[in-house]
Amino acid sequence: MGNNLKVIDLAIRLLVLGLLTAWCFVLLRPFIDIVLWAGILAIALFPIFLWLKARLGGRANLAVTIITLLGVGIIVGPVSVMTTVFANDALNLANSVTSGTLVVPPPPEGIITWPLIGQPLNEIWQEASVNLENVLSRFEPQLKELTRGLLLFTANTGLNLLKFLLSVIIAAGLMLNAEGLESGFTRLLARLTPTQSSAFIKLAASTVRNVSRGIIGVSLLQSLLIGIGLIVAGIPGAGLLALVCLLLTIIQIGPGLVVLPTLIFAWSTMNTLSALLFTIWMIPATLIDNVLKPILMGAGLPVPILVILIGVLGGTLAHGILGLFVGPVILSLGYELIKEWINSEPATTSILADKES
Repeated sequence: MGNNLKVIDLAIRLLVLGLLTAWCFVLLRPFIDIVLWAGILAIALFPIFLWLKARLGGRANLAVTIITLLGVGIIVGPVSVMTTVFANDALNLANSVTSGTLVVPPPPEGIITWPLIGQPLNEIWQEASVNLENVLSRFEPQLKELTRGLLLFTANTGLNLLKFLLSVIIAAGLMLNAEGLESGFTRLLARLTPTQSSAFIKLAASTVRNVSRGIIGVSLLQSLLIGIGLIVAGIPGAGLLALVCLLLTIIQIGPGLVVLPTLIFAWSTMNTLSALLFTIWMIPATLIDNVLKPILMGAGLPVPILVILIGVLGGTLAHGILGLFVGPVILSLGYELIKEWINSEPATTSILADKES
């Protein structure tokens, strides 16, 4: 009877503990993305914080304040303006399509000469300029889905900007308390792997910084080069196309979906010399990430670059933009754990050795 009471008592405790843990997770779930982004920003910006702190005579509060104000200024300034304009344009386009007030101009003369897609695109475009309702009725399901997505994007724009703003502010606090946080995480990991806790902390931080440089940094550079080429060549909507290239490069699709049609457009509408110069600029700008990403992402890491790339792709597919950073960190830690387990001496071997001796 006494054993039964102990089992019942243990079961009740585990049930209450499980309910309490689940309830805590429900309460904290809305803040998980914000805190993860804050951690990523803090790790990525920490070297800049240390550099600025040294230049300011060790005044950490002033250094972190400057970084925070710059981050807030970027979000409130150009990023919010660009995102708001894009969201408003998307909403206006969706409303025009829904209400039937959208006016489509006739297609350019050279579009029919484009290889493969020129003829069908010219026919659809010509029909849309004359009888838009007929074309809209043919693509009604796809247009409804597109309109729904644009409206959802517009509705979430302000909320996402606010979340990222909070992440920047939280990241400032994390940078100021970096030593205490590192010590806490080291003790936590020591419970799982006593011999590798410090190494895993360094690996996670290095992976986030390398991914930041290799993905975000290269994407910004690549989109800037492509945007310069589009603007100089006079391609319509160059700014919007550069923004699309930035998004495509960040999520690892690549800018080819934008660059290839613009090259076709250039060879169809420009003279041979201008189109050739535009092509000479755009092709290296499109391929530059293939050289820079492996160098920046794998620099100084004990993990093979293939593990990092798989983590980036898998994390993006599973968790979106946030998974871009979380994926390679988790996969790198898992790789190191498995490698340590394989290289460690099995317990059975040591037992047999003791018996033989």
